[in-house]
Amino acid sequence: MDSETIYDSVNTRYSASALSSTSTSYGKAVAEAFGYSPEELASIPQEANLGLSCGNPLALAKLKEGETVIDLGSGAGFDVFLAARKVGETGKAIGIDMNEDMLKKARENATKTNITNTSFIAAKITSIPLPDNSADVVISNCVINLVPSPSKPQVFREIFRLLKPGGRLAVSDILAKVEFTEEMRRDVALYVGCMAGASKMEEYEGWLKDAGFVDVVIVDAKADLMVYMQVEGGEEVGSLCRGAEKKDGGCCGKEEAPCCREDEKASCCADGEVKNTGPCCSSATKVEKGSSCCGGGGEKNGGVVQDLKSLTEKYAHLNLNDWAGSYKIFALKPQ
Repeated sequence: MDSETIYDSVNTRYSASALSSTSTSYGKAVAEAFGYSPEELASIPQEANLGLSCGNPLALAKLKEGETVIDLGSGAGFDVFLAARKVGETGKAIGIDMNEDMLKKARENATKTNITNTSFIAAKITSIPLPDNSADVVISNCVINLVPSPSKPQVFREIFRLLKPGGRLAVSDILAKVEFTEEMRRDVALYVGCMAGASKMEEYEGWLKDAGFVDVVIVDAKADLMVYMQVEGGEEVGSLCRGAEKKDGGCCGKEEAPCCREDEKASCCADGEVKNTGPCCSSATKVEKGSSCCGGGGEKNGGVVQDLKSLTEKYAHLNLNDWAGSYKIFALKPQ
């Protein structure tokens, strides 16, 4: 896939995630599986946790009072809000995301807190409009794997530029354990599901060292990636349901539901394009009928989870853990 296709596909899917409603239980289960405590999750808006983590970079970062931390691919603000509490009123937590729907959701979440030391900036993580030596720490959670491979080295050069001398990088990301087939590499659903774009550990290490980092550590967290698949059949991941089944008050298709306004019943999307807008659909986004919105098959967690679940059928007996893993990445910028 070319870079433009990748960026467009990622943007479409994560707009859907931002505009959908993820169930509290699903987001909580994913976050706790990757090392977040119940106390941490209770300290931030529930809407900030979309269940898109693959680790806990804050556990690696060991943030201190007064530090400035930048989160690459900050989504709805999940790690930003947690980081802001750790660095205190004298510190700063800055989120970077290219997706306008995610940024809007993050800013809405920010208004629900009494945390005043956060900000969110629209940008790709390969080119961030902040000055050199801006941060003590740069974190990222399951985002760098989504960057097209030719641009991944630039991500690490940009992180190096942003860090102060002695600053640290703390990243959680999906890395490939084995070589993916060409079919898998070209699969858009597998790519936006944070799998097909995963790099090998050796590549990651090389990019970090080439950018100038030292004391590079990359460790398999041994987390179970199948946590993403834990909700089966018609059970809800967010407020959306499979097909026209009635769940939690109804679903797009035949009944009213949280994801559709009164006039959106049975018309969230049809004939290959979005007909109406609402929390379940990304406006003006072309989709394949029945695959990327509420109607006919349903959308799980805005697309990402449903993509992965459907791939278990396409790639028979697919176990995510056989192909990739959640890795902890830590490195320092020399003094």
